[in-house]
Amino acid sequence: MGQVTQFFQPPLYWQQFEDLTQSVVELAYGVAMADKIGRPGQAQDGVDVYAARTRAGAIGVQCKRLDDLDANNDPLPGGPIDRKLLRSQTEKALGFRPKLDVWVLATTAKRDAAIQRQARLLDEEHRSAGRFQVLLWFWDDYVTWLNAYSDLQKRYYDQIIGIRSARDQDRLILETIATAFHRPAFTDPLGQEHFDDFLQALKDTQAALRTGELVDRQSRHVIRKAVGGWRYLEEPAWKAGLKDLDDELTELRGLLVAGIKDGRLEQRRGYLDVRDRLLARELERRRHECLARLNDLLVRAALPPI
Repeated sequence: MGQVTQFFQPPLYWQQFEDLTQSVVELAYGVAMADKIGRPGQAQDGVDVYAARTRAGAIGVQCKRLDDLDANNDPLPGGPIDRKLLRSQTEKALGFRPKLDVWVLATTAKRDAAIQRQARLLDEEHRSAGRFQVLLWFWDDYVTWLNAYSDLQKRYYDQIIGIRSARDQDRLILETIATAFHRPAFTDPLGQEHFDDFLQALKDTQAALRTGELVDRQSRHVIRKAVGGWRYLEEPAWKAGLKDLDDELTELRGLLVAGIKDGRLEQRRGYLDVRDRLLARELERRRHECLARLNDLLVRAALPPI
C-alpha cells in the first residue's frame, strides 16, 4: 500500500512562511543553521533566507509576499508569480553578497506550468552566463517536504500554526470561507459594484464555500486554500449551517439570472440596476441572510464576524 499524503494549510502570516522556509532549507540542504536576512517581510537584494556551504553551495530564498498587509501592517504570504516578477527579483538577487549558487523564489500558490517554463528558460540563461541556478518552490513542494519530514510537520502544524485537532482544521476552513465573503458584493449596497464583478464575486464566493480555495479577483490564481470546503467539516452543526448557506447562495444567483432574463435587472453604465423594487428587496434580504448565517457560525467558532 502506498504512503498516504496529507494536505497542509498554507501559513496565514508571512513570518510563519519565512520560518517554515528557513527550516526547509536546513533540512533539504543539510545545514545546521540558515539565516534570515533583513527585517521581516523586506528581502535584501532578493533574499529572505540564506545558507552558505550547503551541498549545492550558497543558497538564497525569497519568500513571496502579497502587496496587501494584515491587520498588524505585516506582509501576507504567497500570491501568484508572473514572468515580470520572476525576472525583476532574479536581477535583484544578482546583487546579493556573497554570490549565490542557487536562488529560489518561494510562494504559497499552487504550481503553475507556464511560470515553471519561464523559470527553466531563465535558469538556462543563467547557466550559460555562469550565474546562479534559478528555482521555484510552490506550496505543493512544501506539502511534499512536510510529509517527508515528520519533525517539520510536528513543529509547524502543532506548535506554531496550531492545528492540533479536527476542530482547529474546521476553524481554518471557516476562516477561509469568511475571507471569501468579505467583499463588496456582500458588504456594500446593491448598485455600487460593477455588474460583471458582482456576478463573478458570487461565483467565486460559492466556489470557495465548496472547495476551500480563494481566488484572486484579477489574476485568477488561488491565493488561499483550506484542506477543503464545507463538506470537509467535522462539526455536524457547522457543516449543516454551511450547507444551508450554499443553498442560499444558489438561490441568490438564481434570482439574479432570472432578473437579467426578464428585464427586471440590467446594467446601467456598467453597474447593477434593479428596476423592480420587490426584486431589489429580495436580493437585499438574501444577501443579509447569507451574512447572518455565516456570522452565526463564526461566533460559535469563536471567530470574528464580518
